[in-house]
Amino acid sequence: MAHFLGSELLQGDQVTLARADKDEMTAMSRWSHDLAFQRNLRRRMVYPSADSDVQGWFDDIIEKEEGYPFAVRRRDDDHLVGFVVMTNLFWQARHGMLILAIDPGQQGRGYGTDAVRVILKYAFLEMNLNRVGLEVMAYNDAARRVYEKVGFVLEGTARAFVYRDGVYYDMHAMGILRAEWEARYGYPPIRYAPAE
Repeated sequence: MAHFLGSELLQGDQVTLARADKDEMTAMSRWSHDLAFQRNLRRRMVYPSADSDVQGWFDDIIEKEEGYPFAVRRRDDDHLVGFVVMTNLFWQARHGMLILAIDPGQQGRGYGTDAVRVILKYAFLEMNLNRVGLEVMAYNDAARRVYEKVGFVLEGTARAFVYRDGVYYDMHAMGILRAEWEARYGYPPIRYAPAE
């Protein structure tokens, strides 16, 4: 019989994904005051967020059924270390886009890599997507390394797409297909588990 994932679906080695609490919006909005953090996350002009901005964005995604935002918490102490969002869902073609943000004070500890692995498990095994894509600025080497490590491949480049300090930078489109993810992580393809 097929292996049934319970809470393991939203757990990685280091992190767990959960619905964000209202009090976590304060921490998330505080991260936006670090402009380097925000410039790696946003392709538009940067502007510090208020708690209500983050709450409104999460609520809007859920209410319009445009995606699923998650808080990223450490497994050992449940401390908030980031957020990850599956958004821009196209159900007929079975694909969506991923957005990842890790607290600037918690970066470089493997939380982002683990969170991406977990959200891909959710995207492919729960949402039944066939492709997950993302966009990353060409100057964000750390994020590109995380995505490549997890299995994303470069699919294209939008030239001179982001403007920062008098310089135009490229935006890379990356993606991973379900078959690539299954081969990389040892999940068998979709199958039927009849009742015994």
